[in-house]
Amino acid sequence: MKEAPERKNGREGAFAAGKPPEPDDSGFVVAHDGTRIYTESFGPEDAPVMVLTDGIVCNGTFYWYIIRDFRDRMRIIRWVYRGHGRSEAPADFRNLTMDDFIQDLWSVMDHYGLESAIQVGYSMGVQILLDGIHRHPRRAEALVLIAGGPGRPLDTFHGNTLLRSALPLIYSLVLGNKNGITRLWQSVVPTNLIYLIATLTELDGRMIERDLMMPYFEHLSEMDVELFLTVLASAAGHDARPFMTELHHPALVVGGTHDNFTPFSLSEEMSEALPHAELLRVKGGTHSLAIEQPDLVNLKMEDFLTKRGLLPVRKRMGFRAR
Repeated sequence: MKEAPERKNGREGAFAAGKPPEPDDSGFVVAHDGTRIYTESFGPEDAPVMVLTDGIVCNGTFYWYIIRDFRDRMRIIRWVYRGHGRSEAPADFRNLTMDDFIQDLWSVMDHYGLESAIQVGYSMGVQILLDGIHRHPRRAEALVLIAGGPGRPLDTFHGNTLLRSALPLIYSLVLGNKNGITRLWQSVVPTNLIYLIATLTELDGRMIERDLMMPYFEHLSEMDVELFLTVLASAAGHDARPFMTELHHPALVVGGTHDNFTPFSLSEEMSEALPHAELLRVKGGTHSLAIEQPDLVNLKMEDFLTKRGLLPVRKRMGFRAR
């Protein structure tokens, strides 16, 4: 897929990492409303396919090690939400719903000629997959659900509903002074101070290199604040709980015991509700567990997929007895 001319929303780099994996192919998919969605592919075209659905305001950082470790045996498709990174923002912000994101996922898969794939979701991506695969079960061979919950994330953020209650006020303040808020956002977010605060409150700075996270904060600072709040409000009102018991796909649920964004209890709830799920409990893992403890997460993913015949067995070196 050749890369078409693009309208950039933020940094030229599509992937927030110090040394991002280079895609084998990249380009744009036209969504149902004409919005152009940026995609990247990695790995051999004849291999089993894994599709990566990200979290809100993310641009690939938390998939860095998954791509690195699986691209030799899988074809990996990473797509970018509308209004994020290289993907265009919709002309109408009303087209920023969970339904729009689900349709974008199908558009990406259709573009690559994929009827089904191993579906991997991180954070908000978990909500999107649970809902989308419930509507179209044949589009998933298995689910890997990382650091996410079934829905209504603001009801459990940091173990309380304060952010949910404050969201209308925050939205009103942003609309009332969008230019000023944007300038403040862009000057404060991509700084060492924010990184320090994040390591003290939300992620384990002992296990994540600063060079891996700072480009993510730069990407975050260039998000349209109104767009971000619009997506957040849509996610806050969305819930996949009513039909989780109807999803009979093999599922691996990965949760961290120190995750303040999506408390570990949500991972336990999903693993109990999904009929064929198993749970990986990442001790000490935060919302960034996939890049804090990548070996643990990726080895478990490898075991989960290999046992179900969805991933070729890795050839291992050995010594022949004389």
